[in-house]
Formats: sequence, structure tokens, C-alpha cells
Amino acid sequence: MAEGRYQDAATMLESIVARVERTHGASHLEVAAPLNLLAMSYHYLARFMDAGLRYQRALAILEAHARGRGDEAADIFHNLGGLEHAAGNWLRGEPFARHAVMLRTKLFGSRHPAVAADITALAALLDRQGQFAEAERLYHRALTILEPEHGAEHHLVAVALNNLAAVLHARGKVADAEAMFRRAQAIEIAVLGPTHPTVAYSTNNLAILLKDTRRPTAAVVLFRKAVTLFSRGLGANHPHVGVCLENLSQVLRRTGDASGAKTAARRAERIFAGIDAVTNDGVAATGTINPWATPYRLIARASAIHRIGVFSDDAIAKGRKVIEYTGERISRRESGRRWDPKRSYLFELTEKVHLDGAIGGSGAEYINHSCEPNLKTRIVRQHILYYSTRPIAKGEELTVDYRYDHDTDTMRCYCGAPGCRGSMNLLPPKRKKKARA
Repeated sequence: MAEGRYQDAATMLESIVARVERTHGASHLEVAAPLNLLAMSYHYLARFMDAGLRYQRALAILEAHARGRGDEAADIFHNLGGLEHAAGNWLRGEPFARHAVMLRTKLFGSRHPAVAADITALAALLDRQGQFAEAERLYHRALTILEPEHGAEHHLVAVALNNLAAVLHARGKVADAEAMFRRAQAIEIAVLGPTHPTVAYSTNNLAILLKDTRRPTAAVVLFRKAVTLFSRGLGANHPHVGVCLENLSQVLRRTGDASGAKTAARRAERIFAGIDAVTNDGVAATGTINPWATPYRLIARASAIHRIGVFSDDAIAKGRKVIEYTGERISRRESGRRWDPKRSYLFELTEKVHLDGAIGGSGAEYINHSCEPNLKTRIVRQHILYYSTRPIAKGEELTVDYRYDHDTDTMRCYCGAPGCRGSMNLLPPKRKKKARA
């Protein structure tokens, strides 16, 4: 099983990272490369949080050694974009992917094949957000680089073709999309072999097209094949398997196989239940922090307050802007639909506009609550900013008072501050005593 190979690789790389740290120190430049590889192994194992934290640690090491604009850094930004794509957080991955394109273009020029790979990764994040025009343009641009460089039958060409076909499908160009899916699949099978997990991507996408064009029986065959390939290559509980099973369940209902549909749906639910999700739609947590949203070096890691928190790797003076809270802009009504007291990153920007930090957040949404916080909120020109309320020491966890309304769901507090009020909710206003006559 390939899942076993990825786990074996992760175990080996964990040992290598530990050995290099013992020999050179945790911040030595030699640690960055095995950390990046370890993060990739976690990524393939769908351990998204473990991957995100290690990608960022590797990047911090490179930046500390003035290597933050080199090819190694571009690789990590590319990988961070890919991680967010796998986690289903396409808006969050976009700035990482764009930065990889920018860095690599400066290093090698716009026609380099590595730039084409970065462009393909960026386009994949854009088309999942519905930005089809830009995505299609980028896929064509990548192909004009990859085909002359590698030939028309290279697996990287197949990746771009598969993704471009998905855009054509979304834009209603069904015949062109089907022909392109089949071409991508043929290349992958010829180059990688019929059982390689990469073949599952084009197989699943072609099955979706067949489902949408009322060919459910043929779609069932391909969905089952994609489930098998992903299961063998990535493990039976990988999220990609869950997505294929959801698709299979839908099309089985159309064929009248209610029992098979129910079985596939239950299996998909069990897989998604094992994901550390930040939304009810199964978007996974990655612990990433957008470096362009803060002037300081901030790190997400395990917190004594709650699960994961954000810590400063710099000393921060009082009254400084620390990070901007970003996220998908949604309506108040949509915010109400998404509200879940167990996992919610919703922030009211205006009466009508809310931000959902779970989608496209800067990492500020991981900042934990405290009844005696070291950050406070300011809204400046439609931007939500966190400012320091006092000097913050290097290594200290950042906290903010969530200030939930007193009449909403009671959220227990675990901040441990001397003045902890026991709840993240504000205390109800005190009633005025009536004056005696």
C-alpha cells in the first residue's frame, strides 16, 4: 500500500529531522530541506495540520538565513498552495501559489518549466473558486511552456490538460472537455501505469462529466475505479476517497441502487469525520499563517488554551498592528447558516457583511480567546486589525477577547487568566436599582 510507503517515509524523515537538529540546532539551514520533505509526506497522508506547521517552519528557517526569495522558498510556497488545495481551502491557498509564481519567474524567467508547474497549481486554486477565465488562460500558458519542453505525452502536460478539461466542463464546453479528459487519462496510463493514483484524478473528473451528461452507468464504473485507485495509492481513509464515494453515492441513486448509494455515503461520512475540519463542509485545518497579513514572524502551534494557537516569534511593542483578520466576505444571513459554536471563525465587519476566517483566513482566526488578552480589535477602512495592548514577549501566545454576546450560546473559557470570567461571552449588563420613593 502506498499509504504505508508514505508513513514509512514520514517516520524516516522524522528521524532525519531530529538527527539534524541534534547535530546543528533546530534553526540550522540544514533542517529546512528534510522538514519540507516531511511536510510533503504528511500532506499525502492527509495530516494537513502537521504538514502546514512544518512547511512554515522550513520557510522560517530559510528566511532567517536570507534564503526566503530563492528556489527552495518557491518550492515551499508552491507546496503550501497545494496543501490548501488538498484541504479544500482554495481562497487561502491562492496567495501562496501566486507568490511561488512571482518568485520563480524572477529567478528563472517566465518560460521556465518550473514556472509552468507553479502556474498550473495557481490555476487549479482559481478554477475551484469559479474564476474560470483566468484559470483557463493560465492553463493554456502552462501548456505552451510544458509541451515544447517535455513533449506532448509528458505527465505534467496531462495534469494541465486534466485541469483545463475541468474548466471547460464548468463553462459548458462538454465535448471539448471529454476529449481532453480522455487524452489526459491516456497519457497518465501510458507514462505512470493504469494503477497509479494520479490516474484517479482524470478518472474521477471524467466520471463527473458522464454523470452530468446523463450517462450514469458509465459514470458508476469510473467512480468505482477512482475509489480503488485512490484507496490503493493514498489509503482507504484519504479525503480523496471520500470525495469519490460522495460522487459515487449521488450517481448510484440515479441508477436506482439506493442500498449502494447509502453504503457509499456512510463510508464517505466516516472518512470526513476523521478530518480536523474548520467548517461543516469539511474544509481542513492547516495551521498556516499568511505572511503578508502581518509585519511580524508569527507561528501557529499547539496551545495550552485550546488545540492550536498563534505565537509571536518576535518581541512586539505596545500599540502595534500585529495581524489583519481576513476571510471570505459573506452576508449576515450566510453567516447565520454557517454558525457553529464548536467551530466558528465568523467575524462581523459591518451589520450586513461578515468575514469567515475559515475560508481564506490569514491565520488570525487561530488566535485564542483570553479574558485578559494582549490584542484588541480595530476596524479601519473595512479591515479588521489586531493591535497589541501591551508589550508582547518573543514566544508568547497571542490572545484576543472574543466578546460573544451574553445572550448567545454560552462558550466556556479555558484561558486561565487571573480575571477569567469563565466564559467567552460578555457578562449581561447590570440592572439598575430602582430608587426608593
